[in-house]
Amino acid sequence: MVQKHSRNAEEHGHGVWDTNELSQEEARHWRTTIKEKIQEREEILWRERMQHKPKLRTYRQVKTKMRFEHSYLTTRDREAREVMTRLRGGTNELRIETGRYAITNRDRPLEVNERRCLICWSGEIEDETHFVLDCCMYEDLRKRMFEEFQHTLSKHHKHQGGKQPMIEIEKARKEEEGRRVMMDGLVGEMFASDSELRAAVLYFCKRAMKRRNRLVRTALDQRT
Repeated sequence: MVQKHSRNAEEHGHGVWDTNELSQEEARHWRTTIKEKIQEREEILWRERMQHKPKLRTYRQVKTKMRFEHSYLTTRDREAREVMTRLRGGTNELRIETGRYAITNRDRPLEVNERRCLICWSGEIEDETHFVLDCCMYEDLRKRMFEEFQHTLSKHHKHQGGKQPMIEIEKARKEEEGRRVMMDGLVGEMFASDSELRAAVLYFCKRAMKRRNRLVRTALDQRT
């Protein structure tokens, strides 16, 4: 019976190609199927290419679907949009990125473990996660962002019927998995549809990066 069904389907497929005739329903099915398969293939190639690009360390973590992200790319605040894009894409001013290049002929590119934060002097590497979650120089700016994040987590927790444990922000900041969830929730896709949270994150990124760059310029001026 199975063989007969398979043979009939195969004969039908050959008939479609031979006659070049499709019903409207069949045409819609073929278009949908072809589109889905092309998308799947493109996403596989896209992920493979990302694995070989160190700049995309954060992008790989927070971007799981190959699609346009309206949540921040359509914001009217051009400066905030640019900061967020550069943070996600690894083309920012943080030392994890700038440390890979020699600034003058007397300098040398820094190893990753040497690209420490010059703002808080904590000894931590100044990467995107340190900037968003850790650096003490932006703690006051995080207040609104974390409040909105906690509110979003509470809504999500209720929507899920309380099946999963509620995330505590301060505890999550100290744990590897918690930090991953926070980065995905703040600059990734997890809560991209929450406009209030996205606005708070964009505001933080813009203000914190401004402060960061001002402090760096002041420090450099004092050395020269």
